Amino acid sequence: MSAPSWAPRVTRIGLIAVLLFLLLAGRLWSLQAIQGDYYRGLSEQNRIRDFAVPAPRGVIYDRRGQPLVTNRAAFTVSVLPMEVRQPGRLADVLAALLGMDREEILARVEAGRRRPFEPVPLRRDVGKPVVLAIEENRMDLPGVVIQVEPVREYLQQSFAAHTLGYLGEITGDELRAKPGYRSGDLIGKSGIERAYDETLRGEPGRLRVEVDAAGRPVRVLDRQAAHPGRSLVTNLDATLQAVAEQHLRGKVGAVIAMDPRNGEILALASSPTYDPGLFSGGISAANWRRLTGDRGLPLLNRAAEGTYEPGSVFKIVTGLAALSEGVANRNSVFHCTGSLQLGRWIFRDLAAYGTVNFIRGTQVSCNVMFWTLGRAVGVERLARYATGLGLGGPTGIDLPAEAAGLIPTAEWKQQTWKEPWYPGDTLNMAIGQGFVLTTPVQMARVVSAVANGGMLMRPRLARRILAADGREVRTFASEGVPAGVKLPPAALQVMRDGLRAVVAGGTGAAAAVQGLEIAGKTGSAENPRGRPHAWFAGYAPAGRPALVVVVFIEHGYRGGLNAAPIARALFEAARPALLPPATGQGRP
Repeated sequence: MSAPSWAPRVTRIGLIAVLLFLLLAGRLWSLQAIQGDYYRGLSEQNRIRDFAVPAPRGVIYDRRGQPLVTNRAAFTVSVLPMEVRQPGRLADVLAALLGMDREEILARVEAGRRRPFEPVPLRRDVGKPVVLAIEENRMDLPGVVIQVEPVREYLQQSFAAHTLGYLGEITGDELRAKPGYRSGDLIGKSGIERAYDETLRGEPGRLRVEVDAAGRPVRVLDRQAAHPGRSLVTNLDATLQAVAEQHLRGKVGAVIAMDPRNGEILALASSPTYDPGLFSGGISAANWRRLTGDRGLPLLNRAAEGTYEPGSVFKIVTGLAALSEGVANRNSVFHCTGSLQLGRWIFRDLAAYGTVNFIRGTQVSCNVMFWTLGRAVGVERLARYATGLGLGGPTGIDLPAEAAGLIPTAEWKQQTWKEPWYPGDTLNMAIGQGFVLTTPVQMARVVSAVANGGMLMRPRLARRILAADGREVRTFASEGVPAGVKLPPAALQVMRDGLRAVVAGGTGAAAAVQGLEIAGKTGSAENPRGRPHAWFAGYAPAGRPALVVVVFIEHGYRGGLNAAPIARALFEAARPALLPPATGQGRP
């Protein structure tokens, strides 16, 4: 009996079924035995989230332990790129909720896809209404998470803003240059926050949580605590800083108060100023435009980053050069007739002071005397004394940005301007005009060298570093080197006597404080940008200096009128600490 005609077909179908079953079984085996760990990881990543826990930054204190910068808890809105299926729609919703630009949100989400399981911060320090709105629309915002993070709190808003600095999100270039940092990290962008970022930043922790289908946390699976950053005690005296800022308000300029014995910066103020808290949660585009578009340049630290014609405060350098080189002495006689003729050019002074010696000429700031001294000393020696006193280069202050200033020479002028050095250039240089540019902190260092006997102290803001538990980790020692030129004690003493006379009854009389002997020099520096700048640079007590004050007022016209009174306010505030133990104690 022959087989039915349909039998071969059944056999073929059976073979195909067996083959399909074997293929399916093989695939299942592959998924479980070979790729099981991979797919198990994907499954866990769909229900388990790993979050970095930012470490609180260290606190910044003044010299007496008063907190200046701390931290507070705030909400951060982040997004998990792997869960974003419709980035355009999500960006539309979040742009309205967060007040952000739609394109910025899309760019952040796209950049985060390189690490799709890590939250990408969109907006820090959002208010509770925003958090509630996101939670109410949770199902329509896949991938959006709310995190609690520490943000910086600048306790007195704009107080010491240029010294303390501010934070910002790390850029791509910074990320490549800083191993150990991650995308989205906040780092110091200016001031102490930047200079001591690695000290202050701490070590982030990790948090592993299980989430439901809507991305809401269900339970914490693992927690690794963050380690707070170390704290920094500064040399700032909050009282002197407040006085400096109060008297700078409404003006454009800078104030430096420094201990000439060790370089400790007691006050550093720049005006106009800004509120670093604007950057704590990520500065808005409107605030950024307002700050960067302000013609007053509020982000510029005029104390260390601005360079200006020093005017007559530079006469300290000219006088020291002349005294040290034997060109002049205490009793040298000068005829301050009100003008000096150089070839066919006539250089005019503010007034005619008659016949004067070195002390009297310094007291009234006679230009004719200093023109005469500058011509005798010459440009090369003037430049050598200026650079030897630290001008024309950075002071080494522990801030991330500092201008070098400019001390010109004949060679410099030929290279830069393709012109020879003229005798008139020397006269201008002798009174701090022409090409000379300095910063206020540089002038504080020059005056400190006069006050302390010829040591160039490194200006320093940091005093001590503290561990999270308050233990002292490091104390910063003073750093100083002898001036780069020889300053004979006799020359220094004559210069000091001249500076005493300036405040006792000369151009700096407005800086005088009853019962406190002060030495100093005023300056009115002509410049091509408007009215003259006003300067005062001095120290007290004159006999045993413990405080240097430099005041610079941009376009302030006369140093004796507008800079010296501000210096007086600082000396007055520090007076109890500067007087002998019988009437005062301690030091600022």
